[in-house]
Amino acid sequence: MSGKITCPICGSDKFLARFQASYIYSYRIDEDALGSKNKDEFLPFLFDNREKVDSKEYLECEKCNTKFPCDFNEDTKGVSMTILQKAIRSDRTSDPEFLG
Repeated sequence: MSGKITCPICGSDKFLARFQASYIYSYRIDEDALGSKNKDEFLPFLFDNREKVDSKEYLECEKCNTKFPCDFNEDTKGVSMTILQKAIRSDRTSDPEFLG
């Protein structure tokens, strides 16, 4: 990725790409243990099903902590500089375009 993005609030060029998600984990209950994959002891990472119920993606300025919504498409292998630049500028426009 080439180019540079700058925070319009504080002028910093230090950003974090953040992906925040909430999941519901399900464990089948049987007579031996909680969760069909837990045999000897309960281990929370051995779940039977996981369902994503909410997610939020954004760029966050490391200096002033301003957040800029940005869709990181899970079907692609990255985010282009154009998408990041438009996410920063979209904070100041009423109809942002996210198509690089």
